[in-house]
Amino acid sequence: MGIGAFLSAGAVLDQIRTFVGPQSTFKMMVYYRYSWKVLWIMLRHGGANFARTAEWVAKYSEAQTGCPVTYIYSKAEGRKFLADHGFETTETLVDHVFPYKIEEYKQYRYQKVWYFRWIPRPVFRAFERCFGWHLCLTARPVGEAPAAAARAA
Repeated sequence: MGIGAFLSAGAVLDQIRTFVGPQSTFKMMVYYRYSWKVLWIMLRHGGANFARTAEWVAKYSEAQTGCPVTYIYSKAEGRKFLADHGFETTETLVDHVFPYKIEEYKQYRYQKVWYFRWIPRPVFRAFERCFGWHLCLTARPVGEAPAAAARAA
């Protein structure tokens, strides 16, 4: 589960920040705002009403409808989110497009949807790196951890 599925993702980051040292590396996966999946959800369920993107993504982002929390982030929003909680982003990458028919996949049959079936693997990988569902951020802690700062005060 990515950190974006928690009601108070910021509180989770604050807690993590108290456990990492100055030489630590923190890796976080959240959902990418400009992904193929967000576009697919909006075209299929949201009527391309992009003003309600967050609402429709929360409703249809998982295999079952009604996921209570699904936050989506742009690269800049992901970096800012980390910075607001004491981390400096050192690497950002996008990955993972789910190419399979969902009902078939639930039956352990891996049949790609028609529009991904004919794309050559290198082209598909490039597409994933631009429009994947997972925004992966690598960061390092900066400054004092919140708990250390509180103890010093």
